[in-house]
Amino acid sequence: MRKVAEIVGIPYSTFTKEMRTGDYFYHQSDKQYYPFVRSEDERLKAEQMDESAELAFIKEHFNTLKGLLQMYQSNRLLMLDERIYSKEAKYENKSLKMNKELYEEFKKFCEKYYPQFKIQGLICQSLLDFQSKYSQ
Repeated sequence: MRKVAEIVGIPYSTFTKEMRTGDYFYHQSDKQYYPFVRSEDERLKAEQMDESAELAFIKEHFNTLKGLLQMYQSNRLLMLDERIYSKEAKYENKSLKMNKELYEEFKKFCEKYYPQFKIQGLICQSLLDFQSKYSQ
């Protein structure tokens, strides 16, 4: 679940909160979410609905899922460093003067390939990548 939250680009706590809001509960020993149902009839209906909802989701998002698989296979799957969205992180506003054309190009790239992330998070990841590449 933490990995899913990372991939989606949201904090783990937000992910778990959204799951509970969606009337799901977490089963500790199975380490899995299940839909919350109040009766056996509801459980059977929920199972049937889940299956058809899953198929509908897959059909509706087939091209997106295919794109994610291609990104994963081509090593373009981006994982942001957990420090970027850490609850303990302190944020500070900074004004940066930069080439407008290069920024627009970066923004379009991010919107096309990584729309699930905020630009500020991607810039932070870029700073970390730069440090990693050019340290020592």
